Amino acid sequence: MGNLSKPSGHPTSDPYSRLRAQLGQSDEQGAVLVEFALVITLFLFLVFGLVDFGLAINTKTQIAVGGREGARLGTVNLDAGAVETRVRDVTGDLNQTDLTVTIECRQPDGSLCNGGGTPPGSLSLGQSGDSVVVTVDYLYQMFTPLPNFLGGGSQIPLKSMTEMRIE
Repeated sequence: MGNLSKPSGHPTSDPYSRLRAQLGQSDEQGAVLVEFALVITLFLFLVFGLVDFGLAINTKTQIAVGGREGARLGTVNLDAGAVETRVRDVTGDLNQTDLTVTIECRQPDGSLCNGGGTPPGSLSLGQSGDSVVVTVDYLYQMFTPLPNFLGGGSQIPLKSMTEMRIE
């Protein structure tokens, strides 16, 4: 029977270990690369999520300010067209096709203002003591593709409602 032991000078049976040792590489470099890929992926998801969250909060603030400015104008000027123009001017940085402005007049008991010849809730029917209700709806388009990777939609519906009394 022949001698089946390893020849001297060969520390392992891996034929590439000697080549890796000569090139200065180790088995751990592949593991480090895999760990880096996992960590960078999680880090980028976190960063993209923070960016989208910040932009969504900014958009929500803009529509809230726009609704408040419109309602403030509506308390002294009972022109719904002027109120909507004010809201759209204040929210000018947003995509106006995704912005919906609804203006109503409500009586102190919560019912819509009504009168002859005009639709119920029309701002022109408002009197002192009634309320102007400005509702701003906006469909926020997410900046990053993060939700698509997670199986969600890339749009977030935002809404702001402001009510102020007519003086």
